[in-house]
Parts: sequence; structure tokens; C-alpha cells
Amino acid sequence: MSGEPAPDRSGTGESRLPAKALLLDLDGTILDTAGDLMTGLNRTLVELGRSEVDEDQVRAWIGDGVRALVRRGLEASGGYDDALLDQAHERFMVHYGDCFTDATLPYPGVIETLDRFRQGGLPMALITNKAGAFTEPLLEATGILPYLGAVVSGDQVTHKKPDPEGVRRALEDLGVASDDAVFVGDSANDVNAGLEAGCYVVCVTYGYNRGEDVTRLGAHRVTDSFPGLLDLLRLPASPDR
Repeated sequence: MSGEPAPDRSGTGESRLPAKALLLDLDGTILDTAGDLMTGLNRTLVELGRSEVDEDQVRAWIGDGVRALVRRGLEASGGYDDALLDQAHERFMVHYGDCFTDATLPYPGVIETLDRFRQGGLPMALITNKAGAFTEPLLEATGILPYLGAVVSGDQVTHKKPDPEGVRRALEDLGVASDDAVFVGDSANDVNAGLEAGCYVVCVTYGYNRGEDVTRLGAHRVTDSFPGLLDLLRLPASPDR
């Protein structure tokens, strides 16, 4: 399912989406962060006398920010009240801070693809619901930060994805109009945020999609691999093939 399995909703009549900027989600799109998130969450749960959760559960919970992840871990291991959630969130920030770069890696072909886009002069930005305390250090540790002209973390906006606020802020930072940008994500949160902001949207199939059929989320294109973007986007300086 690389290439163009989703219907053409671009309105351009062309096989490639016109792109003067590329906007990216983080977890599940360019970085596989589930292992370290699981470690941080399980250290928190064990400290609170709770049972551990498995990686499949964690993968299904990623996407709404760390507080929501912690809340779901507490729900699955015995429940919570507001005071316990506050305590667990605080402890998670400590534990995840000790391990968040241990196992996290870019998905196959991400760095090479970003390098191709940079060579083509394409401005890039990142929008994530992850807290800023982890976002830029993680991007730096994995070698992705130098490719980005803007980074918008979850605690830098009033409303996180699926709200389009972060996408609009990234567009403003890059100085690009929404209909000149392509937003790439892995979930309904990303698709909805990108569409609401007025961007073209590509959804990857390999990320944290909570078991949803991403071909039904309304994205303009769907791809099985990050390098598949090379066949989906038409850059300003590159003729459509």
C-alpha cells in the first residue's frame, strides 16, 4: 500500500500533492517512541504499587500527550482520582526523563527522506502533543532537529491536536499558507488537525493509529513507509513525474 491507496481528494487532478512546506507529527510518524514510553509508564506504575502494562497497550494509548497516557495506565491498573493522576504524572515525567532516548529511533528511511527534502529546499516543521521538555532533546538525540525550521510542542499551545492550533502556529512560523503545506501523521488526531487547518494530509499506516483503518480517516494520501512520501509530494522546484 505504498504510493496512493487513498482516493485523490486533493482537487488538483495530479498524482502528487503540491508541497511548499512539510509538517510532521512525532510519535508514530517519524520516531518509534513506544518502548521508552512503556518503560517510563511502568516505572511509575510499579512505584505506585500497580501492575505493569504491555507495549501493545501503550501503543494504543499514545497520541494525546503524556498526561492522557498516564491516565490510561492508571485506568488499566486499578483506577485513579485527580490527586493520584497528578502524582503519577509528576513521577512519570521523572521516570520518562531518565529513559526517553534509550530505545527511541527514527523509523526506517526517515533521515534519508528528510535529507532528500532538505536538498530540494522544502521547509519542514514538527507539531506534537508531547511535552516540550522531551521534544527538542529527543529530536536532537535522533538527529532530526537540524531538518526542522519550527517545532511546536503540546505545552506551547492552548489546545492540542486534534485541534488545528499547533498546525496553524507551525505554518505561521514557516511563513507558508495552509494550502501550500502537507501535514504527515499517523492517527485521526493528525488527520483532523491537518484538514481543519486547511492542509493537504498524508497518513502513514505503521504508527499509533489505535487500530483504526487509516484509509478511512479522510487523508488525501496514505503510505506504508515514510520514504513513500518521495512519490507523493511535488516540490516547487521539481516537475511532476
